[in-house]
Amino acid sequence: MSKKPYDDQDDRIQIPGRKTIDEVFDESTLKVLYRLMSQDVFEYMDYPISTGKEAKVFRGVTRGGDTVAIKIMRVNTSIFRDYRQYIEGDYRFKKVGRGRKLIFTWTRKEFSNLKRMHEGGLRVPRPITFAKNVIVMECLESQGNIAPMLKYLKLDTDEMQNIHDILVEYLYTLIREVKLVHGDLSEYNILMVEGEPYMIDVSQSVPLTHPLAQDLFERDVDNMVRYFSSNGVETTREFIIDKIRMDEMYEDD
Repeated sequence: MSKKPYDDQDDRIQIPGRKTIDEVFDESTLKVLYRLMSQDVFEYMDYPISTGKEAKVFRGVTRGGDTVAIKIMRVNTSIFRDYRQYIEGDYRFKKVGRGRKLIFTWTRKEFSNLKRMHEGGLRVPRPITFAKNVIVMECLESQGNIAPMLKYLKLDTDEMQNIHDILVEYLYTLIREVKLVHGDLSEYNILMVEGEPYMIDVSQSVPLTHPLAQDLFERDVDNMVRYFSSNGVETTREFIIDKIRMDEMYEDD
């Protein structure tokens, strides 16, 4: 696709008016994409590289030939109704809004989380810019291809142990230094880049002062224990929490 929306069933160019194509391409979103292209953020969009319930991610190419990831939040507002709980209680966002304003706030929240994590030294896609329901970020690649999810890699126990230990370090940094909880950490939200794990999909991440912070942290830990235990790694919830010392997570926040 070159500067036009991609359609899974039809490669022909389609220009929607009020109609929404594939729940991401409507007139408003197209205007955002065209504006970003006019600002030389990227030259054109390629194929979709990831599809989720809240967004689709496309590969983009800059004028200099570099690749970027373009994440477009779906404009179906019903998907985001349950997400208010992750924004309300977050001191960074005083006005949540409704309808599309809620989606725009959700987009800004993910960009803010990415920036905070990247500046904190964590391995996440480098955020580039955002506008309304679109985020442009570094495109994670490995050996010339889109970086794979941890879920789909066949690794031996020693490799799994190493990734587990790295992620525990990430959680320590995330909690103790960056002061955020990921909130949706799983084998689906870890991409492997040349053997190193990168965290993605951080829109649900919340600061430690958020009412859901403790519950979300425990869910992250439980997901890690479930996945790595099933892949031969000896780990427990108590081990991970003790490494991070969750009882002290609110100190100096």
